[in-house]
Amino acid sequence: MADALSDADSAESPASENKPPTLEMVMEALAALRQAFDSKIRYDNGRERLIQTMSEELEQHRNNVHQSLLRPVLIDLISLYDDLTQVLGSADAQPGATDRLEFVRDTVEQILTRNGVQKFTVEGSAVDRSRQRVVSTVDTPDPDLRRKVAQRLRPGFAWDETVLRPEWVSAYRHVETPLIEHTGEGAAE
Repeated sequence: MADALSDADSAESPASENKPPTLEMVMEALAALRQAFDSKIRYDNGRERLIQTMSEELEQHRNNVHQSLLRPVLIDLISLYDDLTQVLGSADAQPGATDRLEFVRDTVEQILTRNGVQKFTVEGSAVDRSRQRVVSTVDTPDPDLRRKVAQRLRPGFAWDETVLRPEWVSAYRHVETPLIEHTGEGAAE
């Protein structure tokens, strides 16, 4: 009979392990799941921010590579535009050749425009050192004309708000007119 009791005890032991979970056990399991879920959400958010940052850096790198490769070509096209304008403005330009040169110059300007380069002149008469380069000066006794544009020599060119070549201008420079000194010798005669 002792064997029968031990068999009954052993039969009840597995049954006691299969008893329904208590509310406390369910709450612990739910808290563990919530913690794992929050950890996964934080991980996913961090990973998404990292991917977004890397994507922005890659786009910036692509733009910088594009700009660094294209910039010298654009500068050369601007120089060609300037040379054609200078030849057209000279007295040596022949009437038949003038039309062809104007066509080539206009084509160069269209190429620049298609690549996002805009020709500009600065509004107003005051010199803007950030967008203009003073390449020559004109002396004037009028102090009000100081640092004002005397003549626009070449237009400027900008690409994506970056000045590729500033507008070339001639600016007034204020100079005092020397006073004529009378020595008195000429007045006595």
